[in-house]
Amino acid sequence: MGYPTGNKLNSSLINCKGDDFSFNTDGRLIVTNDGSKPDIGYKTSDDFEFDFCRDLMLHFKTERGYFDYEEFYDYFNYEAEEDEELIAKYDSTKYRTERDLGQMLYTIKKIYSQLVGHFLVDGEGNSWYDNSGQICGPVWPGYTGILNCFRDLKNDYILNVHTLNHDLFFERLNSSDWINDELCDGFEELGSPYFGKLSVDGRQYMCRLEYYTGKYNKRVRLYKLHGSKDYGIYYRSEGSVSIPDTYIKTKYGIGFGELYKEINRKEPSYDSCWINYHADFLTGTTSKIERYQEPLLFKKLFKKFRKNLELADKLVIIGYGGRDSEVNNIFLNHFDFKKKPCYIIDPYAGDEIISLVHDLGAELILKQLEDIQIEDIS
Repeated sequence: MGYPTGNKLNSSLINCKGDDFSFNTDGRLIVTNDGSKPDIGYKTSDDFEFDFCRDLMLHFKTERGYFDYEEFYDYFNYEAEEDEELIAKYDSTKYRTERDLGQMLYTIKKIYSQLVGHFLVDGEGNSWYDNSGQICGPVWPGYTGILNCFRDLKNDYILNVHTLNHDLFFERLNSSDWINDELCDGFEELGSPYFGKLSVDGRQYMCRLEYYTGKYNKRVRLYKLHGSKDYGIYYRSEGSVSIPDTYIKTKYGIGFGELYKEINRKEPSYDSCWINYHADFLTGTTSKIERYQEPLLFKKLFKKFRKNLELADKLVIIGYGGRDSEVNNIFLNHFDFKKKPCYIIDPYAGDEIISLVHDLGAELILKQLEDIQIEDIS
């Protein structure tokens, strides 16, 4: 679908100048429909934080000789505060703030997450598919073979699909003749007390949002192990303190800064989430692994991942680069690869995948997804 590869995302981030977006006063990255830079009349503190983030990416590239978006995330979380050259540069600038370097490095997490999300779009610039119609068979160019496999396999098996991607393309497959509304992801709207404010032509509406319940009751079950562009935390208020409450899914047109929880249904009244304004998904090389133990969502998803592998009749790996050490360990420790078949589909297998093929005793299938047949994974 034209989503960026890791190298393309690296290039977009390191060459980003902020010419087509700004940061609103509430901290949200904002764009205009015509692609021009939004003008709110002045630079916000978040705009200055973006300037720092951009310079920090360039500093990282100069020091390392390359730029990798996941390694950079680990760098500014763990190493940058001890970087003597960076300390000297920052002390001479301060970016018109009163913050010290440690404070500034903490604040750019929200800037950087939004930048990554900004560039996670398909080849036509889309990242939301809720207005897309049903895709009818028998052909979806580029995906026909693997979708035919999904269609046939779900008649006999439950398909547990575990992805590390943050985009919404797999959800888009639900509106197709191959999956046809048989997809679930553990989030439910029925009975949800969580709402988002949608503004349309000067009018505002409270729209009920899905929240994570951990219930999976359809034939195709999606587990987004690293989170998603539409996942965010709702923080409830207890006095002056905000407490993480649950994960919710937002919808197109509803920002993470407009989240509410219904606290009285007879006479509708709402608590508001005032601390969150961007999606929550995992990046970094080591820092994301640390978050696998977070109890609100990721620990639950990885527990299900391990359990699903233990119960699986077969394992099919598609589009995974083999570079997440913890995921590799989970494959090896929780899937019975000595007794059950494993297939890895990758026409351009790199060294990491070749190593994983060896470790799992897997069959490597050097085919494009368009050309896969059910016999290849049977």
